[in-house]
Amino acid sequence: MTTPDSAPPTHAPFASLMPPAPEAPAAKRALWRRALRPMALFLAGGLFGVGLAKLGLPALDGLPRGTGLALLAGFFLSLWPHIVLHEAGHALAGLSRGMHAIAFGVGPLRIERGSDDRWRWRYGGGVRGIGGFAALLPRGERGLSRLDQTVFLLGGPLANLVTAALCLALVAWVPMSTWWMAAGLGVALGAACMGLGNLVPLHREGWRSDGRGLLDLARRTPDAALQLQINQLMALSLADVRPRDWPATSIPVVDAGVASDGLQLTARLLRLSHASDCRDADAAREEAEALAAAFPKAPAVFQPAIAVTLASHAALLVGDRTLLAAWRARCEGGLMDLSPYRAWIDAELAALDGDTDALAAHLHQAHALADRLPDAASRRVFEERLAVLAQTRDAAAVAS
Repeated sequence: MTTPDSAPPTHAPFASLMPPAPEAPAAKRALWRRALRPMALFLAGGLFGVGLAKLGLPALDGLPRGTGLALLAGFFLSLWPHIVLHEAGHALAGLSRGMHAIAFGVGPLRIERGSDDRWRWRYGGGVRGIGGFAALLPRGERGLSRLDQTVFLLGGPLANLVTAALCLALVAWVPMSTWWMAAGLGVALGAACMGLGNLVPLHREGWRSDGRGLLDLARRTPDAALQLQINQLMALSLADVRPRDWPATSIPVVDAGVASDGLQLTARLLRLSHASDCRDADAAREEAEALAAAFPKAPAVFQPAIAVTLASHAALLVGDRTLLAAWRARCEGGLMDLSPYRAWIDAELAALDGDTDALAAHLHQAHALADRLPDAASRRVFEERLAVLAQTRDAAAVAS
C-alpha cells in the first residue's frame, strides 16, 4: 500500500477500476416532448381504470349497500401488515430449519443483528423493488439443503395464504355486521394476492421472487446451484471462516447460464473478497474490473455493496487515494448497515493523507461500529485491518 510519504501512483492503470463519471445533465427537451410521457401514462391509467371498473363495479354492486368501501379499505389498509406477515413467515420457516436470522426490513425500517448478538433498529430508506425482506444465513449444515431452502421460500407465501383462509373462516363463522364482513373479505383478498403474487416466478431489480426461487430449485437450474454455493460461503463466514480459508471447491463460478443478475453480482463479490483476503492481486483485479464494469447497470440495492467491496480492494491491493475516494462516495445506502465499512474506508483515506488526527477519529468510530457486522469472519478481518491502521497512527505519532 502507498504510504503517506511516498508519491501517489499514476491513475492511468486504474481507469478500468474507476466508478462511472456522473452523467452530464441532458439538454432540455421541447415542452411537447416532455409532456408525451405523462400523457401516455395518464391515458394508459385511464384505460386500465375503466377496464377495472367494468369488472369490479358489478361485483361491488352484489354486496350490501355501503360495504364496497369497507372491502376496499380492508384490502388497501392491510397491505403493509401482509408484508410483515410475509417476512415473518420466511423467518419462522428459516428458524425451523436451523438458520440464523441477521436482519429484517419492511419499507424503510430495519432491525439488524450484529456479531455481538444484539438487535438494533435503523432507518434504512426505501429500496427500489423491495417492500420487505428477511435475511437468514445457514448455520453449519443446517439451512444448506434444497429442502431447507424450499421450506424457507415457502414460508412467506404460506403465511399470507393461511391469513387469507383464517379471515374467510372468521367472516363465514363469526357473527358480525355487513361492514366488518366486507372489510374482512378485503383483508382476505389482500392476503391472497400477496401470497399468490409472490409465487409467480419473476425477476425484479436483481431479486428473484419466491416462486422463481422455488422453480429454480425444482428444475435444478444454474441459479439454484449458485444460490446453494453462496449459502455455503455465508455459513462458513458465520462460523468464523475467513475468505482466504474457504475451500477452493466452494468458490462460486460465474456461469453464463445464470439468469439472475443479483446472483451473478453476489458471486463476483464473494470471489473478490476471497482474492483480496488471499492478497492475490491478479485474480482480484479481474473480479474488480468486472464489478466496476457492471456497476452502472447493477440494481440500485446492490450498488453500495459493490462500492464497499471495490473500495476495500482499492485500500488493500491498490493503494490509490483517488480510486479509494471515488468508490467511498458510492458507499451510501444499501440493504444492510454499511456504516462500519464507511468508517474504516475513511480511516484508510486519512492514513493515505497522513492526517493522524482524522485517522484516530475514524478508527475510534470504526471500533465503535464493529459490533454491527453480522458475521464473525467479517468482524475478524475488519478488526485486523483496523489494527494495521492503528500501527500506522502510532508510528506517525512517534515520528512527530
